[in-house]
Amino acid sequence: MKITAKTKISQIIKYDKNAIGVIASINKHFRKLKNPVFAKILASRVNVADAAKIGGVSTEEFLKKLQENGYEVEFNQKEKQVSQENKTNTVMEKKNIVTIDVRPVLSGGADPFDEIMETLTGMKEEETLLIINTFEPVPLLNILQKRGYIYQTERPEPGVVYCYLQKAGPVTPTDKVTEVKGNGIDDFDSIETRFKGKLTEIDVREMEMPMPMVTILEALENLREGEALYVHHKRLPQYLLPELESRSYKLVKKPIDKNNLNLIIFK
Repeated sequence: MKITAKTKISQIIKYDKNAIGVIASINKHFRKLKNPVFAKILASRVNVADAAKIGGVSTEEFLKKLQENGYEVEFNQKEKQVSQENKTNTVMEKKNIVTIDVRPVLSGGADPFDEIMETLTGMKEEETLLIINTFEPVPLLNILQKRGYIYQTERPEPGVVYCYLQKAGPVTPTDKVTEVKGNGIDDFDSIETRFKGKLTEIDVREMEMPMPMVTILEALENLREGEALYVHHKRLPQYLLPELESRSYKLVKKPIDKNNLNLIIFK
């Protein structure tokens, strides 16, 4: 396996589980990869370049460490030239700040995504969200940029990252995963018929965050060509949609009642 800046961390770990130890040695922020839940959450969302940014090291340093441990890597000129200084998406006027410290949530092995999105939804346009973290939350920022947010990151002290977020524009068309157009339930039933005998069924309704997302992504990775995933969920998982979009999946849904929603995820 040849590893580049665009290689997903999940692909590296799937290729060799010992890579977790190598990556964890690059920077203390990666030690959480030894936590199975955290590893599945982070590794499924980021590539080598993203992970390097999260850890505050250059992509070249990241790849060199892997190379030193016997992995085949590929550098390009850009990686050799670009220094990993503290870069920000934009410079903004910070006012009416609403603060969330997600460090306790992450240290407990949970995913603060829902809490962050809930806070953003309830904020006024003139307010700024400040997320206090131990690393730059690249997966979250990638999602929020597609939803019309701009951000600025600061590192006030070692091991602490401030990420400021403001609404700046409309949601892009790629913000939501593609759904089959039509009259809803009939579409669901037709897709269910289409994949009859080729459906893997999972139930995530009783799982605590972030296990529904982890379980769904893991199940998708194990699907064979021509198969689809049937999910029993409580609600439409908005946090998961960008992940499905990036993997070119489509989705149909069938509401059962207030706390039950059936989904079929397919290509």
